Amino acid sequence: MNTDYNLYKIFLYLFEEKSISKTANKLYVSQPAISYSLKELETQLGYTLFYRNSKGIEPTMEAKELYGYISTAFNILNDAEEHIKNLNSLNIGCIRIGTPSHIGVFYLSNYISDFRKLFPGIRFEIVCKSTTDMVEMLETRMLDIIVDTLPINSKKNVTKISLVKIHNCFAYNKNILKNVDIHTVNDLTKYPLILPSATTSIRSKLDEYMEGKNVKLNPIIESWTTEFMMAMVRKGAGIGYFMEEVIKEQDDIENFEMITFDHELPSVSVCCVFIDDFLSSAAHKFVELLKK
Repeated sequence: MNTDYNLYKIFLYLFEEKSISKTANKLYVSQPAISYSLKELETQLGYTLFYRNSKGIEPTMEAKELYGYISTAFNILNDAEEHIKNLNSLNIGCIRIGTPSHIGVFYLSNYISDFRKLFPGIRFEIVCKSTTDMVEMLETRMLDIIVDTLPINSKKNVTKISLVKIHNCFAYNKNILKNVDIHTVNDLTKYPLILPSATTSIRSKLDEYMEGKNVKLNPIIESWTTEFMMAMVRKGAGIGYFMEEVIKEQDDIENFEMITFDHELPSVSVCCVFIDDFLSSAAHKFVELLKK
């Protein structure tokens, strides 16, 4: 590499801060020094990387392309440095996990709590995004592990470990929604439904199941988060679709009615996904706990 490492570091800060003055403050150098370094990098690469505007600076298309490579490279370097520091120690470190909120709250949180008791020096960073976004973060080393429902597809050589099969149910607040009379899945179409977002795997499996029964569900509310769905069901806004464990762990479970059918609703498989070569000692240890 012919370009100075520090020039790329300055480039990253400029891209993320969108400001020469903020970058200078963050790096404890003068603004002219930042401007000079940017000009030097642009000269070496042969491209203009930022345009000035009234709000600060705006990255060019070339800068956006470059950022993907440089941010990945710096994440790898940071991971390598963290890995070497902690080869023989579990006293410090951070495990970055991507997971949907419902799995994080009602499944993963127990494991994190147990792990923290064993290794109190290890921190956790939890990211709740779409599966596609989390896979991209895993591939660019911004996440160590993904814990999510299948399918989880990646272009990289990832390791997938099945953890648990989760059963789902419909449920409503029986104190508010009175005289609910549901015997078959077709009866669901008579009531307001609160369902996970159509792009989630749990919803995709539900829609596929209903299609096989010639039933079309038209929800009045769709949400990425189980917490919001639960809040709306608790208010009596409709009948929600949840993991059974979500309902069973509610403090006011006596207010909810779970709906079951002769044919079991589709379950989902939760798995742990990671790139083994870049897993820290702490993350390896956490994966071992999940496998048990």
